[in-house]
Amino acid sequence: DATLVFSFVGMRTQEVVVGNQTTINVRMEQETIGLEEVVAVGYGTQTKRELSGSITQLNENSFQQSTSTSIDQLMEGKAPGVQIVQMSGEPGAGMSVDIRGVGSINAGSSPLYVVDGLPIQNNVMISGTGNEVTPSRSPRNPISFLNPSDIKSIEILKDASATAIYGARGANGVILITTKSGEAGDLKIDYNGHVGFNSVHQRLDLLNPQEYMEGINSLIDMGHGHPSERVTEIQNGGTDWQDVIYEDMALAYKNNLSLSWGNGKTNYLVSVDNTKENGLVKNTSFDRYGVRFNLNHQSEKVNFGISTTSSYIKDIYVPNGFDVNLRGGAINAAKLWDPTMSIRDENGDYTVTDFFDIDNPEAIIYGNHMEGNRYRTLGTMFLEYFILPELGLKIRAGGDMNNEDKNVYKDRTTIIGKALGGVATAYNASQSNYLIEGLANYKNTFGDHTFDILGGITTQRFIRDYRSQEANSFPTDATLAFNFGLADRETLVNSSSKTANKLLSYLGRVNYKFKDRYLLTASYRIDGSSRFGEGNKFGYFPSLSLGWLVDQEKFFKSDVFDMLKLRASWGQTGNQEIGNYTALTTFGTGPVYVLDDKFATSLNPSRLANPELQWETTIQTDIGMDFSLLRGRLSGIFDWYQKQTEDMLLNLPVPTSSGYTSKTVNIGSIKNSGFEFMLQSYNISKGNFNWTSDVNFTTLKNEVVDLGGIEEIITGSFPVAAGNFGLIRPGEPLRAFYGYEVEGIWQEGDDFSSIINNVKPGDFKFKDQNNDNVIDSRDRVVIGKSFPDFVWGFGNSFKYKGINLNVFFKGVEGVEMVNGNLMEQYFPRSGTRINRFSKPFLNRWTPDNPTNDQPSYDNLNQHSQGINTKTVVDASYIKLHNVRLSYNLPQTLLKNQIRFLEIYVSGLNLLTISDYDGHDPALNPNGDGNFRIDWNGYPSARTVLLGVNLGF
Repeated sequence: DATLVFSFVGMRTQEVVVGNQTTINVRMEQETIGLEEVVAVGYGTQTKRELSGSITQLNENSFQQSTSTSIDQLMEGKAPGVQIVQMSGEPGAGMSVDIRGVGSINAGSSPLYVVDGLPIQNNVMISGTGNEVTPSRSPRNPISFLNPSDIKSIEILKDASATAIYGARGANGVILITTKSGEAGDLKIDYNGHVGFNSVHQRLDLLNPQEYMEGINSLIDMGHGHPSERVTEIQNGGTDWQDVIYEDMALAYKNNLSLSWGNGKTNYLVSVDNTKENGLVKNTSFDRYGVRFNLNHQSEKVNFGISTTSSYIKDIYVPNGFDVNLRGGAINAAKLWDPTMSIRDENGDYTVTDFFDIDNPEAIIYGNHMEGNRYRTLGTMFLEYFILPELGLKIRAGGDMNNEDKNVYKDRTTIIGKALGGVATAYNASQSNYLIEGLANYKNTFGDHTFDILGGITTQRFIRDYRSQEANSFPTDATLAFNFGLADRETLVNSSSKTANKLLSYLGRVNYKFKDRYLLTASYRIDGSSRFGEGNKFGYFPSLSLGWLVDQEKFFKSDVFDMLKLRASWGQTGNQEIGNYTALTTFGTGPVYVLDDKFATSLNPSRLANPELQWETTIQTDIGMDFSLLRGRLSGIFDWYQKQTEDMLLNLPVPTSSGYTSKTVNIGSIKNSGFEFMLQSYNISKGNFNWTSDVNFTTLKNEVVDLGGIEEIITGSFPVAAGNFGLIRPGEPLRAFYGYEVEGIWQEGDDFSSIINNVKPGDFKFKDQNNDNVIDSRDRVVIGKSFPDFVWGFGNSFKYKGINLNVFFKGVEGVEMVNGNLMEQYFPRSGTRINRFSKPFLNRWTPDNPTNDQPSYDNLNQHSQGINTKTVVDASYIKLHNVRLSYNLPQTLLKNQIRFLEIYVSGLNLLTISDYDGHDPALNPNGDGNFRIDWNGYPSARTVLLGVNLGF
């Protein structure tokens, strides 16, 4: 029953059953280096050889080189042109994904996700609460309902030739996710699982109790603060508040079981999974249960398929938000709270402080009862009938139903809960979209000419409704947020809303091949959206790409090149992510009047209508090359791209005398350009040892080209900054950081008459850019940007017999970020008694330490200059992102009773090399990868996993 496997670099792997043979001769056939591998494209498939657009495919081979707990991690650092920025280390939190930069200011910048042919919505239903008693939290990952073990391949469509078939939603790229299906053969049972531990990748370096007491008292002695704020004792040795809120080792585990079977015509796969991650912050967790069913049937005339995924996610979390004081959450409190105080007082109650309005960190964790539940079912079904062998008609229907609820209760151990007798809020939102499409596909070859023609019509409808209620003054904390009938009825507030939008689209595409060497792809899509004005609902999106397989030419004879393909593309895509009803006048609640001795609620216009509103259009050009050398030992791609967005959807400020603050209009343009490079190599393939490498490299230049005659727009803020600081100006990157240049620190003996501002020794010395002897907003300059100069990833795989070692590095260079935590240290909004970063504070300016690097921390009068070259800092980094060591037991030990058994240990986010002073320069708690602000961020995790993959 033995089977011999013959493999060699550059040759096609062959399997031969020994049977009764005593001599086996095998003729090795040259491998086409994956060129015949099928790649998913919009509404169809192509082989890699026939692609003339820019598409990166990640498949099971690349997935096996790392252990990922989310879909984003499968892509992170592995695809050129794709930048993924983690918003938070919180389990299940979202990531910002940008493909070839950002081409919009106010419209969405996220790519379109398509799961098994169904485009899904990217927006998260409940990302924050927006009221005064419940802080916001990290945006959730829109594809966290998917199990990474269920993914067969991920195709990232980047240029317009690939994305224009999705028209109005293709401007930011498209990510096609294909799930696994059953395979022909006997029943297969596969199990994979792991158990792991997460720890905080890097804690903040804060003052210890002794340093804090001496430092605060020194500030007070210098006149910063009132004598009553002096620190007089260290209670019970003091408290490390980060120890109080963080787990030393947070448990994580995963179990996935799948069954598959097929007879060549009918195949099915069923999988179930459970993933549990305890958060780094105590009393938090993410728990997902999922089930997937795929069925496919093929015959000569009919193809039929069903794909469904259902999941339930339970979140237990604590307050943590992009806000100050009571709304800042547990991490904010641990960062600022007095380390000389104990957790509880002599009565066993949580200690409180009179110096700032922030809850005891442990009270935040256990006094806030916050639970979220998400239920999601996504499914598609298709039926394809072949009128002729060359002509098929396909109809596909799909739906995505998503329901989420959130319940929050602040009990009497918290400041607000004690003052209001318990505070409860509850939310529920449902979101659904339904798709139906009809496609016709004709494929045929006439001599040297091969045609693949696609045409179709598709419509999709989106519905969202939302309900919330809040109340306080409960007789007991026991019922939490699950019995609003016990609350004081006068405090009960209800709200609700419902919105909808729909798309109607017509699409067509022609793939043409001549003599197996000249390639052409042309596509055209017409999209109609309910979001735009009456005369502008339809947009038109063409694309064209050309390819030339140079290696197939008779004149091209080379012992070096196995394959050389040149390609070029041009096309237009759109963006409609502006929300619903933006083109219309909408109404909201106005003042309450008394009419006939009764209260009457009025309606007020809440939005200026713009019936001329139309599509945001992105025009993209791409020139690329695919190549393979030395019988497949070295292969790669190279691309130059430029995409320019015209008629940007922009919330333009309007005079406040109009009664509004802004109006959505089409104006201006943004350009992104750069190079992409990816290389794969077989470095050593000798005997039982193999060493392969892959590297990708991407450059990016983002530039605002035009604002329709407007000189500049200054936007963007967060609580500890004074004023807006994101500059939108032609010639500069989008939302460039706009602030003050620090020249040093004012010293005793300096000529203070040179500046009218009220400065003193120890204050920041800002550069007077216009030489008018005053530091004000006219002295601001561009001091940083959120777009990196380049990003890269570098992976190596080593194999010796059954032992595999995979090591993956990634890096980002030439990017800045606002260090809001550091700004809060320099310009404390919560008073003198907050804790501070150790290194800069202990090196602060004093008469005895006249440093020119750190201020005296007695400079609140400079708060309006908080955005400066000391707080906007370099966030470049190099990361050892993943290391995985595995061992595959040989079949001689498994004795053919088990198909395979792999045991592995994996480490994630093991090492970061960076000058950045904070949790992690790769995080952006602001939730927008194109405007990087680090403040109150949930830290990233260092993860160690032990796992097994087993097949019967």
